[in-house]
Amino acid sequence: MKMDRRTFLKTAGALPMIGLGTTAYAEQYPSRPIKIVVPASAATSIDVAARFFTEPLSRKLKTPVVVENKPGTGGLIAYASTAKTQPDGYTLMLAGIPMYLLPLLSTGTAQFDARADFTPVTRVARVSLGVVVAPESPYQTLDDLIQAMKKKPNELTYSSQGIGSTAHLCSVLFTHMSHTKAQHVPYKSTTTATTDVAAGRITFTTQTAPALLGLIQSSKLRLLAVTGEERWEQFPDVPTVQEAGVPDFELSSWLDFVAPKGTPEPVLQLLTDEFSQIANSSEYKTFCKQQIIFPDVVGYQELARQMPDEAAKWKRIVDLSKSS
Repeated sequence: MKMDRRTFLKTAGALPMIGLGTTAYAEQYPSRPIKIVVPASAATSIDVAARFFTEPLSRKLKTPVVVENKPGTGGLIAYASTAKTQPDGYTLMLAGIPMYLLPLLSTGTAQFDARADFTPVTRVARVSLGVVVAPESPYQTLDDLIQAMKKKPNELTYSSQGIGSTAHLCSVLFTHMSHTKAQHVPYKSTTTATTDVAAGRITFTTQTAPALLGLIQSSKLRLLAVTGEERWEQFPDVPTVQEAGVPDFELSSWLDFVAPKGTPEPVLQLLTDEFSQIANSSEYKTFCKQQIIFPDVVGYQELARQMPDEAAKWKRIVDLSKSS
């Protein structure tokens, strides 16, 4: 039987564990530095979140924990390369929704499959998005925006940082569930996507709080609603999309530490215990409040049970985007 490269690497990576026995391997773990891959540039919101965990995790495990940034192609390079690393517990990744989206949208050789190639370790946060318009926009409320899109189908516009991005798919779901239509204008970055909304060239966009906070606070954007189940504490008068008149609408991203498939279960248990302790700390809760993300601690076994439903949910939204 011919063995492909992915299978070979995973089998080769398991050899030290087979020789030692899984329990013995876990007892020796970690014996060298641990790397956390981030699918974005330094100083981005996901990078800042990953770096929050490095110091306390290093202290608890008594070994260096470092971040390796791998930006490019919407995270495809990072996800595809991490999927092929040895499943020994020394390469982790802080993943988001693109783990499910990229395999549905990408073509070429740099492929991976979220369920086949990754195993969850710990969820540490949920991240909702905000619907924003320019400060001079005539739309003072989300209902104003919805009514305008109903009166002028496909005349209003929304931006995102690319086809298949979380911002794009969130707006697709929003227009679908509000029974409206608008034109999608994809950009190459979050900065340009939000800048043209602030300038009034694009009607609205949906972006995560870290990307919007400074622009809202400096009155360069107006926040109409937030996409999660909870309001943002910094803007208590701004409703959720559900509260603003779109029943059952809820969409949040998340931050999950993941590892290559085949990582030994005792190692997963150790890591999920340590990540969970850090994520339940008062320091982390303060950090989340500052970043406008919501602590959400879920262990690897429960996340593994959720993966099929999560994958199916995002496939439905991607399919919806292709037909809209």
